[in-house]
Amino acid sequence: MIKIGTRISPDWMERPDDLAYLKQIGIDYVDITLDMVDGYTRTGGRIEKDALEKVMEELDSYGLTIERANFLSRELMPVYLGDKSSAQILENAEHTSDVLGAVGIPLLGVQIFSAGQMLDSGQGAEYSWRQGRGDYEYLHIDVREAIKEAPRPEGVPTHDELWERLISIYQAVTPIAETHGMNVAMHGNDPPVPSVYGIPQILYNQAAYDRLFREVPNPNNGVTFCVGTRYESGEDVFKMIKRFGEAKRLFHVHFRNVLGTIPANGEYSEVAPDEGDLNMADVARALHDVDYDGVIDYDHVMRLINDPDGKRYIAYCVGYMRGILNAIQGPKTA
Repeated sequence: MIKIGTRISPDWMERPDDLAYLKQIGIDYVDITLDMVDGYTRTGGRIEKDALEKVMEELDSYGLTIERANFLSRELMPVYLGDKSSAQILENAEHTSDVLGAVGIPLLGVQIFSAGQMLDSGQGAEYSWRQGRGDYEYLHIDVREAIKEAPRPEGVPTHDELWERLISIYQAVTPIAETHGMNVAMHGNDPPVPSVYGIPQILYNQAAYDRLFREVPNPNNGVTFCVGTRYESGEDVFKMIKRFGEAKRLFHVHFRNVLGTIPANGEYSEVAPDEGDLNMADVARALHDVDYDGVIDYDHVMRLINDPDGKRYIAYCVGYMRGILNAIQGPKTA
């Protein structure tokens, strides 16, 4: 059965009432960032079993199970840049993958190179908050200026270099993951465009994922399927779900809705799940039809009145998703 989860960051561990709240509203699975594990940041991406088990035990005390553990972009960035530290970072990634797999973490999240990591503050797509029904606030993204043709800035990796270095990360972690039965999932670029102000991006459409699976054909190599990002790209979400699902490459899903696509509009809006262009019940049915049994996550949080920490919006999304799943696959059983 499809399950409901959410991503949490290190600050959640300092708010035990909020962890209990997640369980109270029906969330059983969490998606963590590895900087929650002591030593990860200090060592450049290396964790040890006892530190990881401490986090697992704390979450378990609230009835929460880790479904996915994510490398951070900053720890992998030197590899994409071809830094002399790459060999050590890859060795750290191998070690961390082995620790994660050995304790039974089912899914490892690997981060793609993003153009935004090399832009100055304020550069990139134009982000703004707009008002929807009842004046709730949603995020609007305009990429028209950012995606205009421009020369590649000095010191920025080429398209081919990024592919070569991405594959080196996969060659380091995927065989280890396979030995433990742990899957590896990549989200892809958001916004899903081939370049931003001349800085190349490589994982932004179906063809790019096809290439990744050709070059790393390991069955434990799959996708974090972000419904919103894939729709923004202008490609057919339902065809991609069918294709990835039948190939057994669907490992995690961000259940997010948007208005508009980049090819048609050059801009799009991230809105409440029932206000976008997609019927999210149809999306859930498509996932169910390909026997997806992983987690769906509401992903980005919109701004509701009197909701400074987003918990009201989270509860709304979880209830919305639970209602859809109950209609499609029956109520959750113990």
